[in-house]
Amino acid sequence: MKTCIKNSSAKTILFFAVMGLSIIVSSCYGDGFDPELEVETFVTDFAGNDAVSVDKFGNVYVSEFGQFVGANGNGTRVFKVSKSGDVTEFATGLTGPLGNAIDAQGNLYVVNGSGDGAGDILKITPDGSQTVLATINGFPSGLTLDHHKNIYVSNFGTPTVHRITPQGEVTVYASDPRLAGGVGVDFDRKGNLIVGNFATADILSINPEGIVTLIATIPNAVVNGFGIGYITVVGNSVFATGIGVNKIFRVTLDGQVEEFAGNGNAAVVDGLINEASFNGPNGITADKYGKALYISEFGGTGALRKIKLR
Repeated sequence: MKTCIKNSSAKTILFFAVMGLSIIVSSCYGDGFDPELEVETFVTDFAGNDAVSVDKFGNVYVSEFGQFVGANGNGTRVFKVSKSGDVTEFATGLTGPLGNAIDAQGNLYVVNGSGDGAGDILKITPDGSQTVLATINGFPSGLTLDHHKNIYVSNFGTPTVHRITPQGEVTVYASDPRLAGGVGVDFDRKGNLIVGNFATADILSINPEGIVTLIATIPNAVVNGFGIGYITVVGNSVFATGIGVNKIFRVTLDGQVEEFAGNGNAAVVDGLINEASFNGPNGITADKYGKALYISEFGGTGALRKIKLR
């Protein structure tokens, strides 16, 4: 099974001579993913159903948004999942936590309580201490970090992305009507901030000067107002969760779109990426080496899924 969209102008074929044998390795759009990748269930019956991040040790952090009660989620925790799949509560006492990201020192940054007309950006230290770094109006949703520990926050309720310095100073990083509905955010290797729009299934790029451009719109991804959840960037690929269609999409930075994983059925079924099923895939991230994707699920009893990319 070949899962990449074939495009002869973008395909590169590398020839290696190993032990006198010719080996052909084909990659599409610069990312050589194995066409026989599989989906596995890393944690079953799991309440973590929102944003996902991975620390440098391979521990996975998952927000528990819960289910909507009014405009907020009724979840209260962020879970920590070890490399062996052991689950512990990393943080408690939250209000519908959403986007999260972790720095090299093990501090977790979380969007919290956005359904009240504004959301707090929390810093949670490894010992569990919580500090409010900033409060952002609207419905702040996803966040990511740059190499200087500045925080970039998308906003479902306003057409803006905000930047927060480590000292808590908030500025508007970009403003554009297409950013309203933004959730997933991540940086590419060139320093462009990639934003996924939950409502429109647009994948947008914001350059360091704050200019917004459209990379692609994922077709047929919005169902009953549910488009794409979170995103993560691996090399030249943007992976996006199709929360309404139970699929994982891959969008290249030059705008090619494919259905990467999931057969569209709302279920938790492991197997080859085109045969496996997801139940409302929502959060997604890659580990620090781009070797695996971790995916949370909003539907059913929840699960944490994994796709080994390499």
